[in-house]
Amino acid sequence: MDEFELEQLRRNPDWATLLNVYLRLHQQERNQSKDFDGWTPRVHEAGDIPATELSGIHGKLIAFGFLKFDLAGRDGGIRYQLTPLGRQGINASIPDEEEATELVFTGKEEVVGS
Repeated sequence: MDEFELEQLRRNPDWATLLNVYLRLHQQERNQSKDFDGWTPRVHEAGDIPATELSGIHGKLIAFGFLKFDLAGRDGGIRYQLTPLGRQGINASIPDEEEATELVFTGKEEVVGS
């Protein structure tokens, strides 16, 4: 993984929060449907991140290679998927195990990373 991208993720904890939301939704959908194609609809809520900032964060995550997108057609909207770099970045953005045990996921929102 390129150290520059990893450092950007460390400096922007909201990015890791949003990546974690996509990771959890991906895992949930994969467990619920054997027809799941790996793409998750756009997230409109993520922890304490203001909704007005989500669009910019999505753009940064795509630009830095943490997230990829797919135009699912006229009715499907934009769908997202973590890249391998995004998955690695989530793990690298957690400084230690103690913090990892404090991570909480509730429904569609990620309260804090992982």
